[in-house]
Amino acid sequence: MRRLWPYIAIIRDSFHAALSSRILWVAFIAIWVLLGALAPIGYREDFTTTFRDRDIDNGGRLKAMLAAGIADPSKANTPVGKIANALPDDVKRELRKVGQGEDVRFYFTTLADSLNSLIEEESWYDAEVWKSTARLRELRELDELGPDEIDETLRKRRARLRIEAAIPGVFESRSARSIMLTYMGMDFPARFAVDKTQFLILLNQIVVPTIINWLLGFILVFLGILVTASIIPDMLQPGSLHLLLSKPVSRWLLLLSKFVGGCAFVFLCVIQLIVGLYLIAGLRLDVWNARLLLCIPVSVFVFAVFYSVSTLAGLRFRSPILAIGITCMFGAYLVVVSMIGGFFDGFVTRPSTIHQMTIAGDQVFATTRGEGLMRWDAKTDQWNEIYESDALGRNRVLSPVAIDDSTIVTAVVRGGRFNPFGLGGFDLLVLDEANQWRAQPSLRLPTATQQLAASENGVFAINSSGIAVTSKQQVREAMGEPIDNESADEDSGDSESASGSSSERSSANQPNSWLQKLASMMGAATAGFQDILPSDVLLTPPRSVGINATGDTIVLLGGKQLSLLSSNRSPQTSEPTSGEAWHLVATQTVGEELPRFAFLAISGKSVLVATDAEQLQVFDLDSLQPTATVPLPDRLSVVSSIAIGDESRFAVLTSDQRCRLLIQEADSKQWTLRDPLPQTDIESIAMDDRSSTLMIAHDVDQVDLLDAETLKLRRTLRPRLSTWRQIDRFVIGPLRSITPQTSELGGTIAAIVSGESSFEINRDEVGPVELVRYKILEPVLSCTLFIAVLLTTSCVYFSRRDF
Repeated sequence: MRRLWPYIAIIRDSFHAALSSRILWVAFIAIWVLLGALAPIGYREDFTTTFRDRDIDNGGRLKAMLAAGIADPSKANTPVGKIANALPDDVKRELRKVGQGEDVRFYFTTLADSLNSLIEEESWYDAEVWKSTARLRELRELDELGPDEIDETLRKRRARLRIEAAIPGVFESRSARSIMLTYMGMDFPARFAVDKTQFLILLNQIVVPTIINWLLGFILVFLGILVTASIIPDMLQPGSLHLLLSKPVSRWLLLLSKFVGGCAFVFLCVIQLIVGLYLIAGLRLDVWNARLLLCIPVSVFVFAVFYSVSTLAGLRFRSPILAIGITCMFGAYLVVVSMIGGFFDGFVTRPSTIHQMTIAGDQVFATTRGEGLMRWDAKTDQWNEIYESDALGRNRVLSPVAIDDSTIVTAVVRGGRFNPFGLGGFDLLVLDEANQWRAQPSLRLPTATQQLAASENGVFAINSSGIAVTSKQQVREAMGEPIDNESADEDSGDSESASGSSSERSSANQPNSWLQKLASMMGAATAGFQDILPSDVLLTPPRSVGINATGDTIVLLGGKQLSLLSSNRSPQTSEPTSGEAWHLVATQTVGEELPRFAFLAISGKSVLVATDAEQLQVFDLDSLQPTATVPLPDRLSVVSSIAIGDESRFAVLTSDQRCRLLIQEADSKQWTLRDPLPQTDIESIAMDDRSSTLMIAHDVDQVDLLDAETLKLRRTLRPRLSTWRQIDRFVIGPLRSITPQTSELGGTIAAIVSGESSFEINRDEVGPVELVRYKILEPVLSCTLFIAVLLTTSCVYFSRRDF
């Protein structure tokens, strides 16, 4: 122990030197001021009563429904008519123009404010009229309360729910209670309300990591280098160095002691900031997240990367100025490498990444994250682009589905990448082998169609508020024929320029063409399609739809409500046999909290529901009664899930980019989540029932085709790399590998704080979630190796150099 005392004394002297620095005290004051500014932040939880612009999921449908409520006399005494006619006069005047076919733009904030004005005064409400609406259980319970049992907040909540019931398929689902941020007891001036789940995600995955990244990863590192750059040059002064070496210390341990002591500056700053944030989050926001304290060693570790460069430069040049300059140049190099890597990720790798797949005969098709459509060419072993992938393109390509062994259908949504409802009507496109896979227009799709599905009975078009179906025969007959039913332009989903519709002309032979146009804007079935969703079934976000192979059974999730629909159709025709084409068989509530997303799959007599919960839920197809709950391992989340055949088997893609099988054991009837398949870095999974093929896309654009029964490999698709992909793999990849990944340590911090291994981007509710995985260990290992190499070099240089 005595041998350690000299080194401890050196480290202690470094602490004293840091405490005597004026820059350190300036940093201390800045941290205290920041914590003092954050301390008054608080929150309150209240019922969700008002509408925000982001609550509007389908602005075009909302505008069309309100315009129809004013322009159509038959709707004056309906819920939507009551609401529309109670709106402010200026809004009604613009809605009348919409009903007359004019091109009128509404900001989402205008629509939200207009609806909020109705919440204050409910003269528009008529209990008898509202009996025809599909009401949530919460609304039914509030309607049963007497005047003396309901306060003002609950009254406003009830009014909002009544508006949502009158205008279905328009609004995003939100929790009944919201978190409102406050400052010094006052609500934030901007309308900012999220539920508790969103609040925790926002705080742990965005706010706290951003504060730590900027303050600790940039500002404090720079200040720390300014303070500590002189430690090594000062040590090399003749009088100082001789005095230190006169003690029983080795040179390399002396240097390491100085290095550890130099980290004292950042440690003293970090511990105050992190502990302060921890206490504010706990005392003011009731979020006691002990993982936040683990950011202290990580932040010091980030500084150690830069200080190792400063140490070597100080040894070599004995100048604090040169040490600071070289360290800043090293930091600039890291920024440049990070920017180049981000450029290749965003403009080379991501646009080529497979998003969805399908098979038609022996032909394999895939869509990409860059909204391209590709067909595999077995002769050249290459993907041939039918629609080119584009990192900055505006259009969106719907995931194709096969209607037979030589034909697929898809659609191109103009402006659909940034607005899921597109900028206008769009056609169902048919690609078949006879026409060399060139797209030919067929039926006009319902407005805001987001997903296509095919079954034995026909082709389904699923939009933001309903489901429509057509027969395969009608699709083929309409190829190349003009479509009379023109659809209006849909809203721009951007709340800043929201909600415009073009005044496309309807057929002159239709006297009520303006009503048809409004119906089209609302997402009603177009010519050739038939709406199948019963009036008492709502398809609200988060929405997901599962259709069985024969197409006579549909399970859908809207919000928390799981619904089972059955068809009265004859298997040989597309016409209903009697009465309603589809009817509601059973319903079930999924969980107590509103999920952020959901996936449905039907296999045999079982329905798999995968949400953001850390478990999989299995329901009986006939009754929707829950039959099993299977936990996910290692805090994983679901990216997508599909059915494998009709034997109660499912494939589940999880956030670790691995595919696992959920199987019901024949002997015990228990559900088991099997170990992951060998493939890693999986981007998406798909199933072709006709050929019993499980498709697994991995490593950007490679695909494995497996036998669904035996899971044996049937075929592999390995395309050649493009020139830019080769540069990325053989130049940029190695460059990023040998460079300490300090910028990626932000992901390590976010993973530590949030306890999650990934975060979601670009969720579209109809396909695999795009997950960005936090690089947790990789940057730590690369930075550790870099520090070890530079410190070893410094120790060797210091030990062998005669100073």
